Amino acid sequence: MTQKAKDIRMTAILGDRMRRLMRRHGINQSQLAARAGTTQPNISKYLAGDREPSSGTLANIAAALHATSEYLLGLPESGADKPFGAIKAYCALHGGELSEAETRDLIMTPLSARDQVSGQN
Repeated sequence: MTQKAKDIRMTAILGDRMRRLMRRHGINQSQLAARAGTTQPNISKYLAGDREPSSGTLANIAAALHATSEYLLGLPESGADKPFGAIKAYCALHGGELSEAETRDLIMTPLSARDQVSGQN
């Protein structure tokens, strides 16, 4: 596959994933633009595959959609093979959906495990 074909595919994946996450979170293009620090016409171009966001804008869009840049681009999650990488990726994708109790439990689980390990030493 040529680089141009890869770029076109990545741009299509970006638009598709942005669209799905926008529906999931119930936000429109204007709201996403405001949260990501860009304009609604730019969001429209990203969704249509007519333009690629800068890395900074992509990171802002990812944060606004509770996702990672890698996920939006259809790339392997870079942190998944690192300690807590899968947990961080999950939190990025679903953090906005967690209840207060679930958030507290998510925070307390590694702290409790750390305390148990410390007590054994």
